[in-house]
Amino acid sequence: MNYARKEDFKRFDLYNAFSNLNIRFQDLLQCIYLRLKIHFPFQREFHFQYRLQNVIIPNKSRIISLCIIEIRNNDAIFSSMIIDSSFNRLESLILGKIKFNILLSVLRSLSVLSRLFSLTIVASGNIINNDDPYNLIFSLSTLKYIKFSFETIHPPMELWTNNNYQLNTLQYMILDHSCNLSTLLHMLSFTPQLRHLSYRFLYELNQSITNNIEITLPNLTHLSFYECHLSFNHLEIFIKKISSTKLQVLRLTTRKDRAYFNGDRWKQLIIHYIPHLRLFQFEHQEIIHHNIGFTTNHALIHHFTSIFWIKPRWNIKFNIFVDILWKLSIIFSIDPSK
Repeated sequence: MNYARKEDFKRFDLYNAFSNLNIRFQDLLQCIYLRLKIHFPFQREFHFQYRLQNVIIPNKSRIISLCIIEIRNNDAIFSSMIIDSSFNRLESLILGKIKFNILLSVLRSLSVLSRLFSLTIVASGNIINNDDPYNLIFSLSTLKYIKFSFETIHPPMELWTNNNYQLNTLQYMILDHSCNLSTLLHMLSFTPQLRHLSYRFLYELNQSITNNIEITLPNLTHLSFYECHLSFNHLEIFIKKISSTKLQVLRLTTRKDRAYFNGDRWKQLIIHYIPHLRLFQFEHQEIIHHNIGFTTNHALIHHFTSIFWIKPRWNIKFNIFVDILWKLSIIFSIDPSK
């Protein structure tokens, strides 16, 4: 009998211990000083609706980071989730697989967020030519970081170059879509605080570069073009035009124009316009239709063996690959950290 009572007391003590722990946990979750980072990965719509009603809405004022990606029937999700000034601590927002027409509506609602510093978007669906998402993005006065991806490879960005954007506070732009140089220059004229620029596809102009666009990026330190279809002439003009003497990291993959192999031109460009460059990664790809062999332009690679390039601060590496489609890839990198 005494043994049974002892067991009852143990169970009672155990129950009280877990009950108190549960109360403390509930108090912790309800603490107004606790900031929440909410990440909803792939899930069904009804799962998200439950979390929307029981997690997001009751805690609007405590959420500092919200990530919504890969949810089935995103249209209904984003339409039902109203972002308003109640999200007064929201600093980071990630939206995946959002239809373009719904994206525009969401972007308009973000203007009430006074602490939104980071925005990541993956847009899908048909793009409406007359509606420019960057007009809305650039109007977000506190935004420091934007990562924007279109599933459409060639959005009609050339149609948006006539828009007058607001000067903004953006410092990081990672843009995973195509753009021509004229459009890019137009956008950069409104981002004077930019530090890091990364573009996936950059295309050549059909006309000459306009001189009436004033661009000054005094804080730009990182520049990456992962598929740069510009001629070397236009890339030179671009680098000179942005007036960024603090540039430290330059990464680019080029096509066709073998003038990129001219080490003397690179030397002059670096000395006069990017003197603080410390990391230079360059890859050139072209299609070889006949027997593999270096042309006169390819021979310009030897210019990279001058004293300027072999001094101790540089580490130079050449890799030459030819795949089964006779695609020649010459990878040239300079990294003084090695």
